[in-house]
Amino acid sequence: MTFFSDFTAEEKERVEAVVSDVDDTITSDGLLYPEALEALYSLKKNGKRIILVTGGSAGWADTYIRQWPIDAVIAESGALLLYRKEGGITYLTNPVISEDADFEKKRKTLLSMTRNYVFSSDQYARLYDVAYEKRALSKEREERLFEMIEDLGGTALVSSIHVNVLFSPISKKKGLDAFFPVLSDSLGIKKDIASFYYSSLALGDSTNDEALFSAFSLSVGNKRVYDNIASFRYLPTYITNMYGGSSFSYVISKLLSSCE
Repeated sequence: MTFFSDFTAEEKERVEAVVSDVDDTITSDGLLYPEALEALYSLKKNGKRIILVTGGSAGWADTYIRQWPIDAVIAESGALLLYRKEGGITYLTNPVISEDADFEKKRKTLLSMTRNYVFSSDQYARLYDVAYEKRALSKEREERLFEMIEDLGGTALVSSIHVNVLFSPISKKKGLDAFFPVLSDSLGIKKDIASFYYSSLALGDSTNDEALFSAFSLSVGNKRVYDNIASFRYLPTYITNMYGGSSFSYVISKLLSSCE
């Protein structure tokens, strides 16, 4: 991992798609600023496919796909896909969730066991995972939460703002892998998944993005990665010295500098 200043000419040439986290990668402290939205429109104007992969809820994903210039959203850490089809929005569930007969029972059990915890403000809009406000967790309550999750056979994924819990072997990368055949067809991606990972750029800021960092040959993390570097097993190719939307817009401007 090295500090980012610019892409090489070869890297700019090969990037056909951008795969990005949302919270504190495109947004900044929960807000979408004009510079980040403009960067998304610039990507679209220059023919780049845009796929968001987020721990955010189904409700937020529906907002993104309807209001932002993007092609698809994989939400709830890989649990579901929303994409444009025939002038409308199509929704798909990750097959591994349908295969787990006890999924909903475990989810409701955790919700009951942790009713005194602070859930994410968008929990009501979540279909498959359970999310907790990270800032409201003391060390002791966090440890107890992880114990309960483990006892129920769940998986905890930590973002910059939430602890997300799923009861299937899901991650952002596994979600992208599972939905790639549909994405390939709907977006006209005429290559296999390995070639897609080589010809795309991944952007993120948290440990729940590290599976994407490990899969993509070209990735950029913002300064939040550097701040928490000891928590990462897999690091991005590059890192910036900026946070959130400022980092996102800067990286995209460098990516498109040869396209303007």
